[in-house]
Amino acid sequence: MNPYARLICLTLVISPALIVAQETRPPIYIWLEPEWFSGVSGGFSYWTGVAKPTGAWGIAGPGITAEFSQGGESEWNSMGAPAEETKAACERVITVPRAGKYKLWIRYVDHRGKTEPFTVRLEQNAQPAVSSELGAQPLVPPNDEYMLYWGFSFGWASLDAQLVEGPATLRLLIDKPGEAWRQVDAILLTDDPQFTPIGREKPRFAYEDSFKLQPQSANWRGTGTFGCGATMKRPQAGGKDFSMWTQIEPEPKWWAAQNLDTLSLYDVLFQFSPPADIAEQFHKQFAGRRDVPLLGWPNLHPGLYLGPTPDLSPGTPVRRWLERTKTPFYILTNYADPKYDQQTGPATYAALAGPLAPQFLGYIHGESVGTGGVGFPEKTVSTRREYVDAINAHMRKQQAEQWAAIYKTGVPETFRNKSIACLSADATAMSHAFAQQDCDLLGYEIDATNAHAPMRVAFERGAARQFGKGWINYASGNFGDACTMFTQNPVVNRGAGGWYHSKYAVTDGVPIVWYRQLYYLNYMSGASAIFWEQALGNQWILPGPGTHPIDLSPFGRATADFQGFVDRVGDRGEPYTPIAFLLSYGHAYEPVNNNCKMLGQFLEDANDRELRGLFDVAWYPAPVLSSRPITPELQSMPGGAYGNIFDVLVDRPDKAAAIKDYPIVWAAGDAEVGGAMTAAIQQYVESGGTFVVNVEAARGKLPDSLTGVKLSGQKLVLERWSPEGVAPIATTPFQVEAAQLNGAQALATGDQGAPLITRNAVGKGAVILSLIPHLLGIDERPHPALPWLMNGLTDNLLPVNVRMADGSRPTGQILYQLNRTKNGWLLMLINNRGVDKTQTGIARVDRRAVADVVLRTEQPLTAARELTQPRDLSAGRDAQSTTIKLRVHPGDVQIVQLVN
Repeated sequence: MNPYARLICLTLVISPALIVAQETRPPIYIWLEPEWFSGVSGGFSYWTGVAKPTGAWGIAGPGITAEFSQGGESEWNSMGAPAEETKAACERVITVPRAGKYKLWIRYVDHRGKTEPFTVRLEQNAQPAVSSELGAQPLVPPNDEYMLYWGFSFGWASLDAQLVEGPATLRLLIDKPGEAWRQVDAILLTDDPQFTPIGREKPRFAYEDSFKLQPQSANWRGTGTFGCGATMKRPQAGGKDFSMWTQIEPEPKWWAAQNLDTLSLYDVLFQFSPPADIAEQFHKQFAGRRDVPLLGWPNLHPGLYLGPTPDLSPGTPVRRWLERTKTPFYILTNYADPKYDQQTGPATYAALAGPLAPQFLGYIHGESVGTGGVGFPEKTVSTRREYVDAINAHMRKQQAEQWAAIYKTGVPETFRNKSIACLSADATAMSHAFAQQDCDLLGYEIDATNAHAPMRVAFERGAARQFGKGWINYASGNFGDACTMFTQNPVVNRGAGGWYHSKYAVTDGVPIVWYRQLYYLNYMSGASAIFWEQALGNQWILPGPGTHPIDLSPFGRATADFQGFVDRVGDRGEPYTPIAFLLSYGHAYEPVNNNCKMLGQFLEDANDRELRGLFDVAWYPAPVLSSRPITPELQSMPGGAYGNIFDVLVDRPDKAAAIKDYPIVWAAGDAEVGGAMTAAIQQYVESGGTFVVNVEAARGKLPDSLTGVKLSGQKLVLERWSPEGVAPIATTPFQVEAAQLNGAQALATGDQGAPLITRNAVGKGAVILSLIPHLLGIDERPHPALPWLMNGLTDNLLPVNVRMADGSRPTGQILYQLNRTKNGWLLMLINNRGVDKTQTGIARVDRRAVADVVLRTEQPLTAARELTQPRDLSAGRDAQSTTIKLRVHPGDVQIVQLVN
């Protein structure tokens, strides 16, 4: 019997704790979000004051001012129930990784001088290991700052537990009324007696230490040549490689008074762009001018709001102007209730589907999948794939019916192609589904509360490239529903009632640098357009106090600079993305989720947790930043160790050819790698690609000839692992599939040589198999082998390496992305640190939070230049490479041009 076979026998009778006896073992941290538990349904909004008992916990967030002032809710939401509720229950099954003494920490809302009772019960073997009522006694001191301000505050309570290894069920119960609402935000189970949680900040998980492990010889990739995204050309939108979209109005009286033969787009924007509160003074101050900033930029496209019922019948002024100028335009549908009649409706539709079709960009649906009345279908199927297929058919049919009702005429389902659904919640879940619906343009929205933009871009860009579409960013200047409009009075005068929801006022919203960063991130990432939710209404300001002329607002200054940059750069190139994540087309993954169920229907499962772990590693330290107190930049613009180098694809067999453009394809979650996909994967690997797959996806789908491994169907539980050439490292307990090498080599092993990560050479390429189910520990967090594997696969993957001044990989100091141009490279560098802005108020800047960056490339360079300021850069050279050093200041963006 070989040592590995003996291990299989031993693990059936010997506790994993004995294998690592006398070693220092990392503590267990199991962090749970109760709003995702089974049994949570519907919503609960405490601030309305009218919530009634429903017999269930409901989604209680995302909170805004009160919650944000306390650092925010953990991740995106929490759950709650009104004071009168007497019957509610939710639960989650977990696995206790090892026996021992534990603390169960619960973050919930404590009210000043009021009770909010609920029961926490942790059961093992059908017996309560913990059962205690919380909320009956004060948790937070009554004169705490937040208690005095809001009358309530989040706090952490703890319960002691003696637990055995194995399954456990955690239940949160309400069986009596309280004096105030119940709201539970986060739960932590840990055997670390020294750890005390603070706010929503998570502990340091065991996998985070392995980012420092760099494989000594990671020659794992295949030897093929790939385009890294460059062969997938983005289509133009409105005849432009890039444009910015703003709003005009269909005011009949104004249009009727114009000379349509000479009226220019500049004239139209001059009339409708200034903020309403200063429009009259704007028109007087700039009368006769043709050089008002922003308005003359050649890459602007206008749009109409559907709400005022824009009439595009033959002979109407707006239609005549559009036909004469051939101006590309869009229509915004948000909350619109147009009132077309039997003449204007059919005529307007006929114009959009006929003479104006070549210049009609589509309908923008902000935060919606379509117009009013279009939504997700009821769940009548069992799998996510079936549901996504049902969504596609349902939305095309439903949208056609809604257009028919709006335009008072028959509209074919193919008109759904003109929908540009710009979601924030469910954006990642639906990006590929919208592409499959054959929408001409894809879109997503993000504001400063959403985590995180680079991941969302990877979904949009991957879907666009795989399906041959363009994509846009729906740009919101919001931070927790606070939006900078630079007016002298609130846009929404909520008065005192705005305490729980910030009113819009002069210094509300995001910092200017975040707004600027969003421009550059989307432009450099390949967006076809940026649509302004606030149009150009926040681009000018009447400074005060005193008497001053109208000038560009802080946002306007950033916009003018960005437009100048776009004009200077000329060729932005193609984002260089060497790694594709291949997901199931029914993955439905969306961490920013208002329902806390994938697509509003499906509970989070092991595949979702695998994707979360993979993305946490790919964009590390995004998960660390997202657990810290909410600020506009840290969560939405995280830096990363590997750069913005990822695209997300899905397993549509008819679109499988897309994988041929990427040197590394990483199948994740429940991606289908069998059936028609197997042949595509085989060809990809033989031609030099590197295919990474988990045992749960590969089982029964990929032949042994591809994996080089024979699976046993048995699971081991281990607590140590060894990267190739490294002594065993203790970690939290994890499972591994027992397997026999059948041509593959082990890159990482567990005790007694049990293979954990294997590599099988196939043709010019390789298949890398992870035998740890979902690459997660029993604590539901990434196994430490995952960062180590990512380190090895990305070693010297980019032709331009980005390092910090000490030579180390970035660890959150900088967000970077590389673009291939006709004559070299463009490198984007964003420093998202050092600018701290509350929802209302001026940002504070820590000027010490600079990012000193070193760029190194072995490619020959003839010039190096920074393009945002702009300036020439000096370079150091040795026999092998060129080195460029530069400093990126807090909140700044720099674009480095490298000419070969």
